[in-house]
Amino acid sequence: MPAKPDLAKPIMVIGGGVAGITAALDLAKAGTPVHLVEKSPHLGGLVSSLDKLYPTDHCAFCPLWTEVRNCMQHPLITIHTCSEITSVVKKNTSLSVILEKQPRYIDEKRCILCARCVPLCSVDAIRPPAEHVYPSSYYIDLKTCTKCGDCVDICPSSAIDITRQAQSLEIAVRDIIWATGLQDFDISGLEEYGYGTHPDIVSSLEFENWTAEAGPNRGTIRKKCDHEPPKSIAFIQCAGARDLRLFPYCSAVCCMHALKQAQWVKRRSHEIGCVIFYTDMRAEGRYCYEYYLREISGSAIELIRGRPGLIYPMPEGAGIAVKYEDTYAQAQKIRVFDMVVLNGALKPSLAIPGQNSYSPILNDEGLLIGTSSAPKACGFCREPADVESSVIHASSAALRAHVGEDKP
Repeated sequence: MPAKPDLAKPIMVIGGGVAGITAALDLAKAGTPVHLVEKSPHLGGLVSSLDKLYPTDHCAFCPLWTEVRNCMQHPLITIHTCSEITSVVKKNTSLSVILEKQPRYIDEKRCILCARCVPLCSVDAIRPPAEHVYPSSYYIDLKTCTKCGDCVDICPSSAIDITRQAQSLEIAVRDIIWATGLQDFDISGLEEYGYGTHPDIVSSLEFENWTAEAGPNRGTIRKKCDHEPPKSIAFIQCAGARDLRLFPYCSAVCCMHALKQAQWVKRRSHEIGCVIFYTDMRAEGRYCYEYYLREISGSAIELIRGRPGLIYPMPEGAGIAVKYEDTYAQAQKIRVFDMVVLNGALKPSLAIPGQNSYSPILNDEGLLIGTSSAPKACGFCREPADVESSVIHASSAALRAHVGEDKP
């Protein structure tokens, strides 16, 4: 019989987004020590960059910030930001995990958010913290920083030290939960969508950041090309998804995401025309269908069933043309918009057998390298899922890991 796992040993959670935070808190509340690993400088993940959450339309920051605070204050949770796994090796009943921790040149405990260092950086490597994230401090983009040292002497709290080096940590855990979320995939290879040919042909997540109340325009709807208000916006569903050339699956969240974005555009500027081009509207989840019915009946959002076959910028800045077949009218049409939002090319970051590529920690069978273990996964990295489903997945994975159930 295989040896039973040591239930006193910690569990590692990979990913500091809403799923990872949920799994870590559930484990810690049950008395299990947790190592929470996040590759970015802050906890919060994708949800921290969202403006509103459907189907409630509540602010995404508020519930997330509460959970982040609970996570960082819990004595059984050790947080590793700026860290990634480089190897996993099975040793008896434990997994030996090697973490590569990149240096934070700015000490988050000393940073007083004075921003004196920002204008001194000639390469714009010093970045402000996003709102409602932990740790709340400025940070330096290691890929951009030239280590010139101009920012060191100006810091009044001596928080900046550019001589810090990366660290390698070995941690023994009894299990790993993966909650690494999704990737916003570049679909410039699908030339009919025109991505990259015009500043106002953007992905859904780029549009979310551009129009968010905490974003660069503080909720004002503007074009990227000239910062003028747009007169019309097209939301293109299944752009890269349900497409055998890229992602053959449905990304699950895109229909509701487009409805949310379109209705918030209408709330902030009712005169902007919003058109959603869809394959079929999938309003899955609790209260989502009611949300769908409410938005299409009360906000003058136009729905057109048909996937555009060509999107291209018009000459001399005359807008962006969308060529499509209206499948209800059975007619080929062309319309011109000021902005086009491409929705659908969302890729689970943890490889799943049958999809296009694999995580460097997984082998070709989808198992952890150096072990015979299938990874426990929750949230979007397991399968396309919204925030509510991701939280449910996370609690389920935490329960299985806590009791030592050996299932993926």
